[in-house]
Order: sequence, then structure tokens, then C-alpha cells
Amino acid sequence: MSVHFAKIVQQTRLTFDQGNRQFASNFVYLQRLMDDLKLEDINISTEVMSRRAFEAPEKAPCTFIHIYECPVFSMSIFVLAENYTMPIHDHPRMYGLLKCLSGKIKVQSYTSVEDWSDVNVTPKTIQVDVNPARELNPEIPASILTPRESNYHEITAVDGAPGAFFDILAPPYDSSLPVFGKRKCSFYRRVQELSGSLILEKTPTPLHYYCDNIDYNPPHFLLN
Repeated sequence: MSVHFAKIVQQTRLTFDQGNRQFASNFVYLQRLMDDLKLEDINISTEVMSRRAFEAPEKAPCTFIHIYECPVFSMSIFVLAENYTMPIHDHPRMYGLLKCLSGKIKVQSYTSVEDWSDVNVTPKTIQVDVNPARELNPEIPASILTPRESNYHEITAVDGAPGAFFDILAPPYDSSLPVFGKRKCSFYRRVQELSGSLILEKTPTPLHYYCDNIDYNPPHFLLN
């Protein structure tokens, strides 16, 4: 387990601590640390990210590895089968950092045209601006989302191989969100294309999206 990953954990705690009065500079530093994160820093077997792993009978199209969660943030790894797309989903009032660890992934993100912080119900349809798509590999900087920017997205493993990414979400799903209650992950489908934007409609979890889970042996600094 690398010193670099320990630095990321420490910096994540500092950045999203409610008493942090230097959020902007701490977030920028966390982003720089994430940009340099490598697969070997986290001590995950490359086998789970191989094409062979997805040839097993009854294998899900996505593998989920829970790394860590506390009331302030969560860390996890997702591995997508080749050419598989994780459907459009949201991150309500969250910050997120997403770093490709293996293969290549395409991140298509969207930003809500309206601010829903003053409404009492989550809308069933929402208009979003379409942000430029990004293709990430392990040498490319992390993708970022904020409570207002790029916090709807879909992710695809491209170039004919599985794609794996590590992400940090703050606060984590199921944490309290004023007015709305617990933060839940909602899924969406495109229902209308406009000039430079889309109308998305909330849907149940798509039947094609489900995950296998792999246990993670955490380093000592995640057990304290």
C-alpha cells in the first residue's frame, strides 16, 4: 500500500471536514493527488480488471469494490465490462473525483439548467446542459463534479477492454440532504434533445445495471 494513497485519504478528510475554512485550496490539492493516483497505490489485483474476469458465467457487467465510507465521504472502485455503459445517474449536492485506474473510460457529464435547492420534491424530469465528453486513461487527470456542475453523468468502458475507476464522493449517498432527506442515486433516460441540452426523465434502476462485489483488504490507516 503506497504512501501516496495514504496522503489522498488524509487530504480527503481535511478537505471535506466541516471545520475546513480553506476548502478551495484543499480541494485543488486533493485533485492534484488524485491526478497522480495509480492502480498499484491501492493494491487491487489486475485480474479483476481483465477481460478474462468478465468471461465467467453469470458475471455482472460491473464489479464494485467498496474501499471506505464515513459520514463525510466514501471511496470505491468500479470496473466496467468492455463497451458497457453505466447508465445516467445523479450525485445530489455532492462533490466527486473520478480517476481512471485501468483501461479507458468515456465520461459524459451533464449540468442541470435549474437549481432545485428550493423545491420540496425531486423533479421527475430535468433539463441539463451537455458538457464535453472526456476520455480518461490512467495517465489523464481525474474528472471532477461539484454540487452544481457535471453532477449527472454516464460512464462507458471504451477501446474494447474493461475500464476501472476509483472515485471519491462527498458527502456519500444516504447522507442527509436538506429538504430532500437522504441522498439517493437516481437514474435517468434521455427523452428530448434540445439545442445544446437534453431533457432527462427519472427511471427505475435499469435492469441491465447490476454489480458483483469484491471484498477489499483495507490498509491500517483506513481502520483508524
